[in-house]
Order: sequence, then C-alpha cells, then structure tokens
Amino acid sequence: MTELHLTLWYLTTPAIILLFLLLRAFNKHWQHSIVKSLTNPVFLSIAIIALVLVNLKLPYADFSTHSQLLSWLLEPAIVALALPLYQQFIHVRKNLLLIVSTCSLGIINATVVAFILSILFDVPANLSASVAALSVTTPISLIVTESLGGISSLAAALVIFIGLLGALFGLMLIKWIGVNNQQAQGIAMGTACHAIGTVAALDEHPKIGAFSSVAMALSALLTAIIVPVLYPFLVNTLL
Repeated sequence: MTELHLTLWYLTTPAIILLFLLLRAFNKHWQHSIVKSLTNPVFLSIAIIALVLVNLKLPYADFSTHSQLLSWLLEPAIVALALPLYQQFIHVRKNLLLIVSTCSLGIINATVVAFILSILFDVPANLSASVAALSVTTPISLIVTESLGGISSLAAALVIFIGLLGALFGLMLIKWIGVNNQQAQGIAMGTACHAIGTVAALDEHPKIGAFSSVAMALSALLTAIIVPVLYPFLVNTLL
C-alpha cells in the first residue's frame, strides 16, 4: 500500500499539467469576456488542486515535494515572456520613458494606499510592511518584504492572490472604464498583476502581452529601488 501511495505522488506533476491543458482548452472554447475571465485556467487549477488536497486530507509537504519541477520552471517561464517583448520592441522603445514613469507611479500609488489602509485599520507594523511591496512578482516581493521586517509568506500569498484577481478581472475592468489603448492596457496589467496578469494579457493580444512583460520587469526593478526608500519615509512621516 505504501509503494502504491508513493507511485501516486510521482504522478503529481503530470496530473497538474494535464489538468491545466484541459482547463485551458475549456477556457478557449468561450468567447464571452466575462465567462472567459471566470474560467481562467490558472485560477481554476489552483482552486481544484486546493479542494482536492483539503478534502482528501493530503499533506501539502508531499504535494510540494513532488511538484517541485513546476516551481523550478517558473523562472524560465518568466524569461520566455521576453519573446513578445522582442516582437514588439520597436513600439516599446518609443515609449520607454513613459512606461518607466507610469510603472513608478503605479508602485508609489500601491505602496501609499496600502500604508494608509494599514493606518486606518490599525494593523501591526509587520503586517503593514507585508503589504508594502505587492506590485511586483513574488521573488522580488519576498526580498523587499523581508528587508522591511514584514511576513514574507503573507506577502507571497497576497501577490499570487492579486495576480489571480488581475487575470480574472483586470482586462475586463480596464475596458469597462474606457481604456482601449493596448499599450496602456498592457502596462496596467504588468504593473499591477505581474506574471499571472501578463499571461492573461498575452492571451488577449501579443501587443498587450509585450507591454505587460516590460512593465512587469521594470516594476520588479523599480520596486526594489522605490519601496525600501518610500516605506520608511511614510513610517517616519505619518506615524
């Protein structure tokens, strides 16, 4: 029985890949924007896997160990997002200064709003530091959060949650408020919703994905520069 149990765990990665491919095919079947957003394959994969683990009382440590290959592939997958950036580079180069400026404003706005909400809800200092650097991909968020004295695991969970929300509703909300320029849509998605949002942007249109890719990369760099300076300034000024 133990050998069978171990064998089943080794099927974890193939099962995750198969589940994602099936959900992706299901998602592509729909044309309606709302249904397409709600059937996002990343979101549904996470939800289904979580339900299976909880309901079958499977240990997460074993699941994590046997799906480690997918974690290792995360960085190459992010690097692969450079392809649409290369394909649209002529458009990106013309607007690079504007992209840097808007990404910086997005990071500053996210940090200031999170800090003000922390004050209003009177949260502990370590929780406040944990929500200071969420407009960035997970690895950078972990490093910045630790440097500020926050809870890195909480920051990672929030970053993933924000990315999922962006993938589900980001483009729909952007279009609803009247932003139809593809460059602006991509920059907004990359700055606010990082890698998961960028994948959704790429699925929508290569140009949106390209600008989302560059915004995501710049946001990672700018967050590491801006937030460690801005957050202590806000603490010393407003507290």
